[in-house]
Amino acid sequence: MRVAARNDRTARREIRRQQLVEAAVAVFSAKGVSGASVDDIVGAAGVAKGTFYLYFATKDDAVNAVATSMVEGVTDRVEAVATDPTRSPVERLLAFGAGVREVGDEPYERELIEVFHRPENRVLHDRIGALALVRLSPAIAAIIADGIEAGAFRKQDPRRAAAYVMACFASLHEVVSDPADVPDAIDEINAFVLRGLGYDGGDPA
Repeated sequence: MRVAARNDRTARREIRRQQLVEAAVAVFSAKGVSGASVDDIVGAAGVAKGTFYLYFATKDDAVNAVATSMVEGVTDRVEAVATDPTRSPVERLLAFGAGVREVGDEPYERELIEVFHRPENRVLHDRIGALALVRLSPAIAAIIADGIEAGAFRKQDPRRAAAYVMACFASLHEVVSDPADVPDAIDEINAFVLRGLGYDGGDPA
């Protein structure tokens, strides 16, 4: 019974924390990250201010939680497309770039990216990057293996190649500061990755 009670409390805490994260997303969307306050977030969540501080020490902690949620959401979408058997290996690989491209479409997301890349948030940045690598590398490796089998890519170690692909995309926001440049940069990375995998530019289907 005690274990069940602890599990219930943990589940309730996770639900309340997620409510606060979702409220923060709504507030950031409406007011921007810098323009939002803790009062705004608790107001949107419909909870007392003290409740916020049970889960987050500062507004910056909530910002980091939203950034983490954003990255995990993109990872979920990319993983789903990357494992779609109805698409060719090249189409599935290009979908990975399309998922990365979606990040930063909203102004508040661009603010979050800037926060995420601050030196003081390097540990969080690296931790989330490692999580994405662990989750997506097997899917990317499977795409590459399928492409090799189909003759679209040259013979190579799919696991190592997947790590190289992930590293290329992970570097995007390190080298591109203007959101307007992201689509072109994604196209450049896609072309670079496909050349590296040995794709000859034929029909991706």
